Amino acid sequence: MAEVVEINLVCKEVLRCDILLEFINKNIDNCYGVETIKAMDNWVDDTSIEIDSKEILDCLFNNKIICITEKTNSGFVGIDIERIESVINYTVWFNQEKYDISSEYYNLINNFLLFIKQEIKNKFVLCAIGKEVVFDFQNDYTRLFKTSHNIDIWINMDIELTDTILQKYEKFTVDNYTVLKKRNIDIIL
Repeated sequence: MAEVVEINLVCKEVLRCDILLEFINKNIDNCYGVETIKAMDNWVDDTSIEIDSKEILDCLFNNKIICITEKTNSGFVGIDIERIESVINYTVWFNQEKYDISSEYYNLINNFLLFIKQEIKNKFVLCAIGKEVVFDFQNDYTRLFKTSHNIDIWINMDIELTDTILQKYEKFTVDNYTVLKKRNIDIIL
């Protein structure tokens, strides 16, 4: 089984799911379309119900977590959407062996940075990309940075850049966004 690549995107406004699905579909081999759309009350209780795409917004604003899953030739991909206070957290994920290859993974990251520039510029507040990540957004950036794991790229992380942080991450500016990239990640921003 492949390591799951996760792109966590925190937004102040609702993004159209079709834009995110379009990004996913451009970065995978042969997708069979949406397999399921589910809504659930929380991540612990498995009381999910299948819903139609037209119900996503209503469910989201009724504090449901939305999980969209697609099957591909080589695994699964999807989007999880959760409203947390005044923001919406999107997790775009890829469970495909091709992203176990570093060059494919780095290419996906670069493609997402281009996607941000072209499609969702100024529509997000924070982005975190990694494999098998721990990311629990609660509106406290310092706490989030300390409790998150396996994040290779942070975009718009609003924290004090201490020497300890700068030992692990390099700071860049990409299209007016502050980007922190783990030093061992070999991508060109």
